[in-house]
Amino acid sequence: MSIVILAEKPSQGRAYADAFRNAIKKDGYIEVEDSRFFNKRAFITWGLGHLVELVEPEQYKEEWKRWSMQTLPIFPEQFKFQVAKDKRKQFALVKKLLQSSSGVIVATDCDREVMGSYKNV
Repeated sequence: MSIVILAEKPSQGRAYADAFRNAIKKDGYIEVEDSRFFNKRAFITWGLGHLVELVEPEQYKEEWKRWSMQTLPIFPEQFKFQVAKDKRKQFALVKKLLQSSSGVIVATDCDREVMGSYKNV
């Protein structure tokens, strides 16, 4: 099993890779072999902005398609998520790497965003 280092964006991933020996750029990730830090391989990968987004309001209720003062604020009972259409390839790669890893280092920007459960995405 391997370690996955999750960066916010490609440039951040490349900056992290500069700190390691034997970093090889691949399509959507960087493979690292550096025995100073890892027993086996590590993979640095990244998002491209938000890989997962909230669905549009009308996907909850048709009446929310057109906003009005009567329907605001919009608070669904349970929020639904979807993979952004233009980011499906990177999402699938990140998901595959995470599922095959023994550990994850979250090295994204420290925002107030909360990582939720995206197991249904």
